[in-house]
Amino acid sequence: MVHSLSATLRVPDPTIKLGPDPSVNEWNMAVVGLPIWLWTDAPRDASSTNTGSGMRIDLTAHLDKLTFELGDGKQLTCTQWTPYAPARPGDPSPTCGHVYAKASLPKGEYTVNATAHWTARWSAMGYSGTIPLQSTASRSVPVGELQAVVVRDR
Repeated sequence: MVHSLSATLRVPDPTIKLGPDPSVNEWNMAVVGLPIWLWTDAPRDASSTNTGSGMRIDLTAHLDKLTFELGDGKQLTCTQWTPYAPARPGDPSPTCGHVYAKASLPKGEYTVNATAHWTARWSAMGYSGTIPLQSTASRSVPVGELQAVVVRDR
């Protein structure tokens, strides 16, 4: 009699988080020259185990890094990230951030692509190994310029 057993592990796609979030400010855009923080709230670890017919399969995965293609020709790889919580407005991210140098508007929006790089480890019946995994997500980000006009009282 032949027995078989399988296990499945799905790693989550990286939800792209930006701070300050351009979708909640009064201009509905990110701003040229203002640092944005990048992160994901996806868990750093995932696991799965399956047992049956006297066998056991263990799967674990760890999120090692995020690679962001920022839509303006720049790419950023982060092994750590911090949710947006600046001490002062305009503070750069201590771990993973970007500053747009050019506006995407009025022509359109930048597309930010994020790739989560995972290392999956498996073990079964005295054997083990690793498998690299990737998951992806994208988000549109309008980027514009703000200009100030100084008016002197008369």
